[in-house]
Amino acid sequence: MQFHTRIFVRVRNPGAQIAKIGGYLLTTSFMVFVILELSNAWDSYAGYLLYPFAAGVIASIAGRLIAKGNLYQIGLSDTQLVVDAAGIQIGAQTFPMDHITNLDFLVEGYDGMPTIRRGWVGARRRRPISGANNKIHFRAGGTRYLHQFYLPDRFAMQQLSQVFRTFYEGGIPFRECNPGGPTFLFRQVTSKKELEEMKRREGYPV
Repeated sequence: MQFHTRIFVRVRNPGAQIAKIGGYLLTTSFMVFVILELSNAWDSYAGYLLYPFAAGVIASIAGRLIAKGNLYQIGLSDTQLVVDAAGIQIGAQTFPMDHITNLDFLVEGYDGMPTIRRGWVGARRRRPISGANNKIHFRAGGTRYLHQFYLPDRFAMQQLSQVFRTFYEGGIPFRECNPGGPTFLFRQVTSKKELEEMKRREGYPV
């Protein structure tokens, strides 16, 4: 079984950078405001705080306009990522599995996959996943590799799951997780003991 997809690369997006700076200014202004309020020094420094706050608002709006709403600083490349029990291939580079260590996968989900996320005040709301926040990390030949890859649909995620199964069956050392922590075939686990029990139920070596 083989999993293949494309990886993301960094792209120039000046608007996104400006909006990001604006966000930093707004966050910093708010933190300083809280500190001044708690120390009863707000009246003395209120005028100075308005300048970075206003600059943050302007930069955030201007950055979004320049970027036309696209705040991503990565773009999907034509470079292929191929993973199977024999090894990993990234573009023209091939890494045999017996030369790979510290193999980790962070899988958030596929493009359009529904999920529930917390809002600013703890409210839970359903939002689709972009399919872009998936990463593979490993070491080979003394070099650390980290790549962000795309999961376009449910089939691609099932394909990756089948590759994980071949890893478990063959005793290939690797770790899988999502933003919430460790997983087993994309199912959340809360402890090493639970992970071992799930492997036993599936008939995999522990």
